[in-house]
Amino acid sequence: MAVSQIQIKSTPARLALTIDRGQQTIRQPKAQQSIQQPKADLSIQQRPGKLTIDQTKAWHNIDLKNALLRTKETAQVGEQKWMQGVARVSSEGDELMKIENGGNPIASQAERNSGFDFDIQLGRSPTHELVDLHYQPAEADISVQRNEPVINVERRNPETSFQQGKVSTYMQQYPDIQIDWKV
Repeated sequence: MAVSQIQIKSTPARLALTIDRGQQTIRQPKAQQSIQQPKADLSIQQRPGKLTIDQTKAWHNIDLKNALLRTKETAQVGEQKWMQGVARVSSEGDELMKIENGGNPIASQAERNSGFDFDIQLGRSPTHELVDLHYQPAEADISVQRNEPVINVERRNPETSFQQGKVSTYMQQYPDIQIDWKV
């Protein structure tokens, strides 16, 4: 006995695709940026210093003195001369008291007191050491006000472009089934 056979032959379908790829471009422009740094505000206030010059010693050195000082010095000299005069008169009185010891005390006293000595002191040139200088500097007031930088940024959006792709389909091979009976 013979056996019947079925033969099935199939051809699959084949789809084909034609693809045109899309294109996308992205461009990012740089941001516009500007930075400015304003100068700091600086203020300096300098008060004048204090200079004192005392030339009193220099003036005294050339014998230029004020009336008060001159009067005081004259009074001191007068007191000294008065004390010397009192001592001299007392000593001469003691000599006259002892006249019996001999000698001629009146004549010797007259000879001693007939002349007088005096001193002339010429003024001298003042020297710089006799001038007292004193300088007291004043403090400076310094004020600094810092200014913040001015920063401006203008951002730019990205520039994009897109070209859409395209996909086309077609049948490259159609499906097929063949059935065959063999006996």
